[in-house]
Amino acid sequence: MDKQNLLSTFCGLLSIESVKGEASSGAPFGKEVRKALDYTLSLAESFGFKTINYDGYVGEVIFGEGKPFGILCHLDVVPVGNLSAWQSPPFAPTVRDGNLCCRGVLDDKCGAICSLFAMKELKDNGITPCREIHLILGCDEESGWGCIDHYKKCATLPEEGISPDADFPVIYAEKGIIHARYKIAKLKKFNLTGGTRANVVCDECTLIAEENNDYALAKEFGLIKDADGSGAFKAYGKAAHGSTPEKGDNALKKAVGYLAASGYLEKKTYLDLFEDGQGYKNVSDETGILTFSPDLAECDDDYLYVTVDIRYPSTLSYDYVKGLLEKIAPLEVVNYQKPLFVDKNSKLVKTLLKVYNDVTGDNAEPIAIGGGTYARALNSAVAFGPSFGKEGESIHQPNEYMPIENIFKFTDILYKAIKELCC
Repeated sequence: MDKQNLLSTFCGLLSIESVKGEASSGAPFGKEVRKALDYTLSLAESFGFKTINYDGYVGEVIFGEGKPFGILCHLDVVPVGNLSAWQSPPFAPTVRDGNLCCRGVLDDKCGAICSLFAMKELKDNGITPCREIHLILGCDEESGWGCIDHYKKCATLPEEGISPDADFPVIYAEKGIIHARYKIAKLKKFNLTGGTRANVVCDECTLIAEENNDYALAKEFGLIKDADGSGAFKAYGKAAHGSTPEKGDNALKKAVGYLAASGYLEKKTYLDLFEDGQGYKNVSDETGILTFSPDLAECDDDYLYVTVDIRYPSTLSYDYVKGLLEKIAPLEVVNYQKPLFVDKNSKLVKTLLKVYNDVTGDNAEPIAIGGGTYARALNSAVAFGPSFGKEGESIHQPNEYMPIENIFKFTDILYKAIKELCC
């Protein structure tokens, strides 16, 4: 493995600010996302691989012959959030305490680059896979999977594969995902805006309440007057991945708490959205509990609209869960991804687990997560890395990082896993 080449190439991709932007010709998810796609496909071509660009929506790198095997990664990243919380510029890869720090270093540019270098190592070693490997490079994973929808119109997804876009050792189950937009009637006039993505815990919001402001009560809820003199309140929190809202501090909770206590909203609204008023934490199975994270807020004259990220246990039905959610208020489902559940004793899971344990010396077992990966797009696929542990907590947060030694270990694991499954 050429570690220096891998690291420098990786930093080149990380330097591209591939947050979803305004669509333009050939760049349906924005020019920066298209730039990241072009960069990665050009790199793959330089390694001698066949590549396909599907109209800027998604790219593909192909190696080998035989039954297709998918490796699904994404090149888009979530916004940086609170810029002042970053210790270094979010798109300037920085080494700090043995860690590579940058937005997207874990989620999921590491998956794309390390998979590509694992394939290159096979090729350099004269190994031709007996399965046709399809490294699929999505460009809209964080905002709705429009890339995968487009791929399905142009080509056929492999039946089996992996998505290196989560944690080790092996993810055998992923919860179902619902993004629901609630329509909540106001009792008095106000404007509340906050959040960056439906799957990121809100770390900042702005509230303008038009009458009878109780500044002492606002302070109790953690609101502060905006320094710009507008009379607005600001609330600050801590971003986290929507699948693990307990790791964040939701700024919207502070604002909605004040609004409910001051008579701008029904108190039930606050209890249902932020205090588990419907008892969702009692809804569980072997894959975990139902999580409920209100992450986006906007208003019109009469209603507050709150978009909530829901992750529900894999064995439950969509209709059952939607029925529970409708007890809060009228809602619109704006995004839905079915759960993933793969037999722990399948060849795919057992092979990947053996490779991981052999390399690390662990004796780990498959796990379930609330996060959603491209693995659920295939009939039989699982998430596999890249996070080995604590670094995974930095996903979707300021100062996202990955230990440099883990980048190389991850590539080695991918190399051995692909060799076992496809050669």
